[in-house]
Amino acid sequence: MLSRDIRSRARRHHRHAGDQGSVAVFTAVFALAVLFLVALLVDGGSALNARERAADIAEQAARAAATDLNLASLRGATGAVTIDWATACGVAQRAIDAYSKGFNAHTTAQMTDCQQGKDARTAVVTVRVTTTPLIPAPGFGTVIMTATQQATAACGNADQQEAC
Repeated sequence: MLSRDIRSRARRHHRHAGDQGSVAVFTAVFALAVLFLVALLVDGGSALNARERAADIAEQAARAAATDLNLASLRGATGAVTIDWATACGVAQRAIDAYSKGFNAHTTAQMTDCQQGKDARTAVVTVRVTTTPLIPAPGFGTVIMTATQQATAACGNADQQEAC
């Protein structure tokens, strides 16, 4: 009876000897998978947000440029509403700089183009937003989103409908 008990213990010990360390391997693989999913969540969300940011900043910069009116033209005999193109792109750049102050260290915005649109009252601004990954992981690189927006200077308010 005693020898049977010893053989039974030996079999049980032998049966579990190959399983030693399997929990550590599982934990390591699971931890890597969780880190990868966190990187996907954080950096994927950041990439989607970069697209919206680029469009928003370009729109605000175009509006800023469109509000920089040529006062001599406006106060002249014709009262024409036109953008002051000598300073409008500088105003747009200051708007971009103001929006960029709220960014983290991994995101930047820069104006790539500022020009007159279809007429002297329309400003067209292009902005590029660059986001680098917060969590370095394979397959995640720098995300660059570009957006172009335009704004038109108008005279009057909503009730006047540009009848100035």
